[in-house]
Amino acid sequence: SAGGYPFIFGIPAICDGIAMGHIGMRYSLPSRELIADSIESVALAHSFDGLILLTNCDKITPGALMAAARINIPTIIVTAGPMLSGRLKGKRLSYVRDSYEAVGRFKKGEINEEELSCLEEEACPGVGSCQGLYTANTMDCLTEVLGMSLTGSGCALAVSAKRKRLAYESGERIIDLIKENVLPRDIMNNQAFMDAIRMDMALGGS
Repeated sequence: SAGGYPFIFGIPAICDGIAMGHIGMRYSLPSRELIADSIESVALAHSFDGLILLTNCDKITPGALMAAARINIPTIIVTAGPMLSGRLKGKRLSYVRDSYEAVGRFKKGEINEEELSCLEEEACPGVGSCQGLYTANTMDCLTEVLGMSLTGSGCALAVSAKRKRLAYESGERIIDLIKENVLPRDIMNNQAFMDAIRMDMALGGS
C-alpha cells in the first residue's frame, strides 16, 4: 500500500528452549553471528533499499540488530511477541516455569506421566515467545527503546490484533524511512543504548 516491493528470505533461527540440556547449547550464542552474517549477505548481495526483520527467540533479535547496524540501511525490527498464558484446572501456566518445574515434580513422583504431558501441552497454547521476561521478551522491549521497532511493540501478544497492526504499519513506515534516509546508526546512538540499559535494569530483564 505504501509502494514497496517485498523480497522474502529466511535466516537460521535457534530456540534456546529446545537447544538446552544437550550439545545444541553450544550453537545458541554462535548462531547470533550466523544470523547477522546471513542478513548482511542477502541484503548486500541483492542491494536492498531497506529491511523489515521478523524476529523472536533469544539470539535472533540481537543478531538482527547487529546486522542492521553493520549494513546501515533503513531497517525496522518486527518481533513476534509473547504467546498467551496457558491454563490448567483454573491455574494460569507459564511455559518455562511450570513445564520445567513439572519435570522435577514428575521425577519426585508428585505427578504421573499423564499429568506431566497434559501440563506441558496446556502451558504452551500457541505461537509466540515464552510467557515471561526472559531473553526474547526482554529484547522485544529493548528493541522498542532503541528505536528499532514501532512504539508499542515491546509487549504486544503474538496473536493480538495490535501485533498485526504493528506489522502492517512497519511495512508502511519502512518506505518513509527509505525516502527520508533514516539509518540504524542514526537511531541506535549512545543515548539510545543508555536508555535500553536503564530499561533493562528497570524491568529486571534477562
